[in-house]
Amino acid sequence: TVDKKGTRWKISAIPLGGYCQFLGDADASSSTVDENSVKDLSEDAKKGAFPLQKTWKKICIVVAGPLFNYLFAILLFIGLFYSFGKVVIPPIVGEVMPNTAASEAGIIAGDRILRINDKETPDFQTLGSEIALSEKDEVKVKIERSIELNLSQAEIEDLELITSERKNCYEKNGSSFCDAVPFTYINNVESSNLVQSGVISANKIHTIDGNEVYTTENVQEYINKNPQDKYKLQVYNYLTLNVVLRDTKYENENGQKVNRRMLGIKSTPELSVAADMNLAEAVEAGFMEAYDLTASSLRGIGQMLAGTRASKDVGGIIRIAEMSGDVSKSGGLLSFIYFMALLSVNLGLLNLFPIPVLDGGSLVIYLIELVVGRELNAKVKDYIFKFGLLVVLALMVLATWNDITHLISRWFD
Repeated sequence: TVDKKGTRWKISAIPLGGYCQFLGDADASSSTVDENSVKDLSEDAKKGAFPLQKTWKKICIVVAGPLFNYLFAILLFIGLFYSFGKVVIPPIVGEVMPNTAASEAGIIAGDRILRINDKETPDFQTLGSEIALSEKDEVKVKIERSIELNLSQAEIEDLELITSERKNCYEKNGSSFCDAVPFTYINNVESSNLVQSGVISANKIHTIDGNEVYTTENVQEYINKNPQDKYKLQVYNYLTLNVVLRDTKYENENGQKVNRRMLGIKSTPELSVAADMNLAEAVEAGFMEAYDLTASSLRGIGQMLAGTRASKDVGGIIRIAEMSGDVSKSGGLLSFIYFMALLSVNLGLLNLFPIPVLDGGSLVIYLIELVVGRELNAKVKDYIFKFGLLVVLALMVLATWNDITHLISRWFD
């Protein structure tokens, strides 16, 4: 069918994927020109023929596709965050699965994971990404462990306490602010009885009898005002553990067995927070979500190119269909919408790769033509696009092979 603007629409027999072929192109990749078709066009039609456009217009046209992939994803993110808030699950260990990397390293329930390989993990999603993107099986995990101590006044006074400061940075009304927040930590422990009780150097004192304390003066003042036999102290111990990751089998939400490299911990969904957002905050969060997904994808692709990550992670349309079904079953409509946005980001990023046949490859050629002031030789462009087609076909074969082997493995598991 042809619409009022002259655009011809077609539904193929197998409706998997799609493309736009511009007026005057001999193929869908805009790599060759249909000379006979262009000659037969009327003067008005030639104004809209892609091969006859100025170079800067061609650049705008090829960029428009990936740009709208990103725009679509960002609008979905904004709509989700504005309507339902952004759910944040803190990086606190809810459960340690037996016979896993985490259990062998000594991680326990209640530990807060602060860093993976010097990368901060402010939430459980970031924690999972850092594990997935780790180039080595051995990772350094920094944790904060909460410990309760019951100490007498004499035992507290025997401790060598030091007050220090840390920066607490935040944003308000578009500006960044940093405050110096004091805290008290235990510098030295000489008493063997205290060591046996769990008191070690570098313990940070958080509360006494549930009351927050920040300085040594706060500690002494509370003790003087509240004389008693024992005081309940909540302290934080900071540990850095060497964890050796390994493939672990587990059952997902749909009861299917999954095998992947992991720490072997479960989150604490009961501590999750759905932060309400106004429109401005939702817009900012939507753009940041697209940026974070792009950065993670580029990092993973860079690892594949460098040979530090296996190519088995490359997936195609079968994997997309499989994941779509899993997400819709386990997560419902909201998770499926988020998955759509994630796919749109990855599609936009893929199309920007500087591979001929893709929009990114065409963009590079048009930029070269813009710099040199003339079109590249037709034969040169033909060879470039044929090479790009081979690369794309090779990626499709690899992705399909990975999808089939993954599906067979999943069936037998």
